[in-house]
Amino acid sequence: MSHASTRRPQRRALETRARLIQAAIDEFAEKGFEGASTGEIASRAGVAQSAVAYHFGTKDLLWKAAGDALFGLLRERLTARLAGLDGVDVVTTARLLLTEFVRFAAAHPELHRFMLQEGTGPSERLEWLVAKHVASMGSLVTGMLQGIESAGGPSLGPPSHVFYVLIGAVSTPYALAPQVRMTTGVDPFSEEYIDTHTEMILRLFIPEQG
Repeated sequence: MSHASTRRPQRRALETRARLIQAAIDEFAEKGFEGASTGEIASRAGVAQSAVAYHFGTKDLLWKAAGDALFGLLRERLTARLAGLDGVDVVTTARLLLTEFVRFAAAHPELHRFMLQEGTGPSERLEWLVAKHVASMGSLVTGMLQGIESAGGPSLGPPSHVFYVLIGAVSTPYALAPQVRMTTGVDPFSEEYIDTHTEMILRLFIPEQG
């Protein structure tokens, strides 16, 4: 068998896995773990339901793969923004990272929806999510806030509290986009809205030093 003919099934398998993960992200973000069904996920992905068991084994493992994928995208985006910022002052670095976070929240509102679905009650899934992903994000924000304060910037309050205020302020308009449109008549995914929202978040959390 040629290398090309071997790679084709492998590529198809990777494509199927990727479609299932994206479909799972959408399904879990909309309905939560209990409300989501592997049959609907497979249907969204355009594959047979048996593909879920073949690629992931269980619904729980598919949910974890969806969580890994979402936080992986966020981590990749922040890491890419950090590249080349060696020597840049902490306040400017923090403002650039926060700008990326706002734009990520607008591009991927499913992340906040996914977290809201799972975060309302204790579960082993939530424990896994916090241990693997949320705690490290909290540490990043804490370090950023401490760096800003050490550089002479304002103290916004206990970092653990600021962390959740920040997440809510950044993500809510996009996670609740239909409500925003209905109550304001404005599209929160428009470039104008995202730019305005970004500037507001920066003024609130990391004002330029004078």
